[in-house]
Amino acid sequence: MLGAVATVLALALVLPNVLKDNHLDEGDTTLIPVKPETPSWVDEKQSSRVRIELNALETGSFEQKITAPEPQYALQDDPKDPNVAGDRAGLTPQGAPIAWTLQVGAFKSSKNAIELRDSLRTQGYKAYILKNGTGTYDRVYVGPMLQRAKAEHAKAELNQKTGIKNIRLRQYTPE
Repeated sequence: MLGAVATVLALALVLPNVLKDNHLDEGDTTLIPVKPETPSWVDEKQSSRVRIELNALETGSFEQKITAPEPQYALQDDPKDPNVAGDRAGLTPQGAPIAWTLQVGAFKSSKNAIELRDSLRTQGYKAYILKNGTGTYDRVYVGPMLQRAKAEHAKAELNQKTGIKNIRLRQYTPE
């Protein structure tokens, strides 16, 4: 009984393809729709610049050295923005969110920076390291946080829990 069902099922799937007039050497055609019009909000120059750069990267004719900006050593906290309350997130004039980060330490030895970062992570902090390309220090940061008040609270908490002095409150700038 099972063999009969399998045979009928196989014939039902294979027989329509065998009886078609199409030959195997004729490929199936697909209908590809035409390209839609570009919306008015798309910057054509930016779009074509990206495409040119991608094509240049693909061919190998475009080579650009990418370097991260040199982290700066913070000697004091960044100033408060008078237009933003400490318990609220703010925006830059370009519309990007303002975030805050804490510079917890700067080390000549990467090993020490990694140990501090890992220790802070085990305590529940979002810790990370910024390495200098040509500089001599690896900087350990905690954050970013959108509200300055939360960053100030975390600074006081870190100072109390770890005993680290000279923690600096910095405005976070992504690389």
